[in-house]
Amino acid sequence: MVEITTNSAHIEKNFKFTKINTGIRLLLICISVLFSISITKAQYVVKSPNILNPDLNIEYVKKNMAFWARNSYDPLYGGFFSSVGQTGNLLNTDQKSLIVQTRHGYGFTRAFMLTGDEIYLDYAKSALDFLFKYGWDSTNGGWYCFANRDGSIDNDRAWNPNTKKWGFQQQYALLGIVANYEATRNSEVKKWMDKGVNSLYTNMWDTRSGFEGYYEDASLTWGSKTGKGFACTVDAISTNTETCFLVTREEKFQTRLTQLADIIINRFIPEMSNPLCKVTYPSIFSSDWIPDYSTKNSTSSVGHFLKTAWCLGRVYLCNTSKTEYRDAAIKILDQTWSYQKGAYSLWDHRNGGPFFSVNILTGEGTKDYNNKDYWMLEQGFTGPMLNYHITKNPIYLQMADESLGFFMTHQVDSVYGEIFSQVDSTGTLIKNGVKGDDFKASYHSTEMGYFAYLYSNLFYLKQPVNLYYKFEPTDSIQHIRLSPLSVEDEYLKIKYVTLDGIQYTQFDSDSRVITVEPNQSGKFKVTFELNDASANAIQSLQKEKIKVYPNPTKGDLTITGLMNCKAITIIDVNSKVLFEQTINNQESIQLDLQNQKPGVLFLSITDGFGHKIVKKIIKL
Repeated sequence: MVEITTNSAHIEKNFKFTKINTGIRLLLICISVLFSISITKAQYVVKSPNILNPDLNIEYVKKNMAFWARNSYDPLYGGFFSSVGQTGNLLNTDQKSLIVQTRHGYGFTRAFMLTGDEIYLDYAKSALDFLFKYGWDSTNGGWYCFANRDGSIDNDRAWNPNTKKWGFQQQYALLGIVANYEATRNSEVKKWMDKGVNSLYTNMWDTRSGFEGYYEDASLTWGSKTGKGFACTVDAISTNTETCFLVTREEKFQTRLTQLADIIINRFIPEMSNPLCKVTYPSIFSSDWIPDYSTKNSTSSVGHFLKTAWCLGRVYLCNTSKTEYRDAAIKILDQTWSYQKGAYSLWDHRNGGPFFSVNILTGEGTKDYNNKDYWMLEQGFTGPMLNYHITKNPIYLQMADESLGFFMTHQVDSVYGEIFSQVDSTGTLIKNGVKGDDFKASYHSTEMGYFAYLYSNLFYLKQPVNLYYKFEPTDSIQHIRLSPLSVEDEYLKIKYVTLDGIQYTQFDSDSRVITVEPNQSGKFKVTFELNDASANAIQSLQKEKIKVYPNPTKGDLTITGLMNCKAITIIDVNSKVLFEQTINNQESIQLDLQNQKPGVLFLSITDGFGHKIVKKIIKL
């Protein structure tokens, strides 16, 4: 029989609090968290199938895209309806948020890059064409927010940002545009990318010395500009600035990326030490960068806090000499993991993932504190996982694993498709089942799958990844540099390329430049790897030595080739650890799985260099 072990990170689950008073309960929580932290520093066993088998993230994205294509796409006017219920039913047949159009442009573009299915590019084009045709203010420049089905501007809203230039949309409108240009190098898309960027740089950036930064709001004609803060600083990195830099390598984007990260370092991070701020940092500032500590604006999103760490890590990897970015990300993640005030924390150490929001003035949870939100769980994976790559801190790996595991287990709707907006802290109660609204679309759900695929392969398993591109043909030769994510430039290499399924050799591995001949078109499949040559060679050799048989198995399982390995773990598809054992100079091991349910199991092997080798087992 396979030994069943309980992972210490979830030891709190074993405590029975029903008859214990509040004081003892809080003491036990603190002991549990501290014990979890001490164990985690020693080692952590990943349990999420989506990390152990990253291709699951591609299948997850495909199911999401099927939901949107089936329920939200408008074949008559183009684009996507934005108000979609839990079952895929349209809640309003005349609303098309322009914010949603760019988010679907992003989602369907990333789906193409993961799968190579060109139908996704058609859907992305429909969303972006709708945005280009109806979303731009042709008189004053800049982006509108809401439209009707036929593209006419929708001003029949209680809250109507169409009457001004909302900084949030000026940033986010570029999200799908920039992603689509990365995948296609389409000249029309590039024209709109330049148009949106130029508007941001000209109309929304405060050039006053000592007060630099993007404004949060402007009047319709750009005459009056107010406010600064999180959305137009951190979101500016994630929605457009970083990708613009990675795709173009233009100096202006590198400069702006550094400016935005410096604002986080000089404006946001110091507020974490302000006596008025009990936790995280204030997200709203005046135009002169005075933090807003009013009761009205005292709510802080834990997702925003985590997203800040993710963006700081991304900018650091674009310029690793800026160690202050790395250190600030560490400070944020460490507070997220360890903060505790009474019954309130930022991280759910019982069920995994970040809580919803807290009050910066009291350090306590808000009324929605116990909810788990779809996009915040994404930040609970991306920020920690990227910074695990940077720091190798196993606590960050645990955070990423817990958040992704919770997301895939509880946030994904296995009945109707896509993801719920919010569930309770345990994941058993749907708090908001709406699939689409003025903001929620395929963006965050696809982004989770996209980066779970990239990060799990490259940063944890040390395996190559495949991405697809379909470049627009031109009259002249093109030299296209590919940088699909922020990572140390000297480490990421192109391993292999095909064009329409045939090997393509016109590329430079180290610079990641593909040469495309005049008028050449087609679908490129590009394999990227992190170039730690010695580690990759050792891992590949070790993987070849390890044999698992019989597989599929009815119960008996033999694993050989383990002489240079340290530990093995078997995990089921529900992230439950079924077996874990340290290996001491053993060449082989025999297991009995007969009492396990039929299905897929994952065998995770840690070799002598700390590399992970994952093999799939089929239990009959």
